[in-house]
Amino acid sequence: MRQLTSLLLATLLVAGCAAPAATSAPSLSPSAPAATAAPPTVPPASASTASPSPEAATTLTVDWNAADLTGIDAVEAITGVAKAGDTYVLLASLPYTDEGSPNSSVWWSGDGTDWTLGTVFPAATRMLALTAGGPGFVASGFNDGGSPLWTSADGRTWEAVNDSSLDNAVINQLVATDSGVVGFGWRSDSEAPGIWTSADGVEWLAATNETGMTVAKGLQVVGAYDGRAIAFVDEGEKEPPAIWETTGRAEWTRTGALTEVAAISRVAGGARGWVALDDDKAWTSTDGTTWSKGVPGPDVSSDVVVDDAGYVAVGFIGSLPGDTCGDQRPFAGHTWTSADGETWQMMPVTDEFEAAMVTKLLVVDRTLVGYGQLIREDTSNGLPVAQWTDTLPDLSSPADASDEASVPKTCGG
Repeated sequence: MRQLTSLLLATLLVAGCAAPAATSAPSLSPSAPAATAAPPTVPPASASTASPSPEAATTLTVDWNAADLTGIDAVEAITGVAKAGDTYVLLASLPYTDEGSPNSSVWWSGDGTDWTLGTVFPAATRMLALTAGGPGFVASGFNDGGSPLWTSADGRTWEAVNDSSLDNAVINQLVATDSGVVGFGWRSDSEAPGIWTSADGVEWLAATNETGMTVAKGLQVVGAYDGRAIAFVDEGEKEPPAIWETTGRAEWTRTGALTEVAAISRVAGGARGWVALDDDKAWTSTDGTTWSKGVPGPDVSSDVVVDDAGYVAVGFIGSLPGDTCGDQRPFAGHTWTSADGETWQMMPVTDEFEAAMVTKLLVVDRTLVGYGQLIREDTSNGLPVAQWTDTLPDLSSPADASDEASVPKTCGG
């Protein structure tokens, strides 16, 4: 029960974010996978006007192939995966054993498959977010009496950031822009929303400017691509979320709003545009400013990527073993795809994904890489980490119609 609660909390709190290229080693490539994709092979167009190429004869499908991942012990939940240059980093929360047990660890890899332990964070530190940025990588969370933020140049050695502006900070969302790194969260001593910014990931400021605080106070989710961050922000009960953006850090610009009320849980960008998800709808934008009307979309949003071939979303439905009053749907790891952002298909759930889930995505060249966990009846020592891959097509055509998303079932019926 405790592991499930922590796993779901981590899934909701953590947002994968992209980072701009760096000028010093390791050279940064975005942690959001779409940013590593090649230039689009079709001109950007809105979903309503785009015409599939004659070469795009089939819809976008994902047929996962299990990889032989090594070097990572069982974990409670995967917090984030990022890639900078030739280095991959995976951040995870650890199973709880006692008050003195560590809460989070990070591993590094040169190929994304064979992993080596980098750092076990102090017991009082719980990491909630990871991005490629600053000197290489930045991870954040909270700490009882210490720094909530750590950096690494190579993924192997990590250092706590000692900066008084981070006192009492809890940072659960990170993005990297053209101007540096931005963290969102709240203050543990007052529960007040907060925004923290850094030009280099090492020296930080607690921002107090009007636009930055407006975004922080109403933030639903934030994502970044190619040095530009986009945030969905609450403006009041029963009001559609506003859309704010920046290529800076503390100063943000309101560019518009969705046309309908939504609780956006995931946003990602890529060469062909942007996508945003809530529980069962999807919105797309070619420029990040003007967004489509919401359409029936995936029933999961643990992670989503934008690729030249389309969009891929992953996650799971149902509950983990030991949870007695969670989602009553039978457990299944779901993968959804869309070539145009308007019609979404759910990939068939194979026997493997009746006991496995993909929760983090990267795109490396034309390979879609998924990281997740294998489900076991005994969750007391965590769940094994697993990896899957598939080759993405250069082009794909839209499906004729969207699949119907499943509906959550509470323990009350």
